[in-house]
Amino acid sequence: MAVLLLLAAIGADTLGAEGAAFYLLLAAVVVTAHAALQAYGHLVELPGTAPTLAAARLNATLGVLALSLVLVAAAVHAHGAVPPVGISAAVASLALLGLQGAVRLVAKPS
Repeated sequence: MAVLLLLAAIGADTLGAEGAAFYLLLAAVVVTAHAALQAYGHLVELPGTAPTLAAARLNATLGVLALSLVLVAAAVHAHGAVPPVGISAAVASLALLGLQGAVRLVAKPS
């Protein structure tokens, strides 16, 4: 869901609809924060000897980094005219969420 919101926000930016991009980024903040907290909760529940502990740590870290970048993108968009750092933060967050999904697929227990 966060990926779709970020893609929509980036698309709105390219079309010049900075206001819509701002609200899409605000929605992405909520969804990304929920996902980051869920990843952290999963990490806390794992025993110290779990074989997927390293993947859970990486997943939680990527979630927090993605959330931080979405917050930066939303904060930059709040002022109207968007400097390149706002779009770059959204694209970097999108990349981190993609990497987080890849980690989940690789570490998925069979």
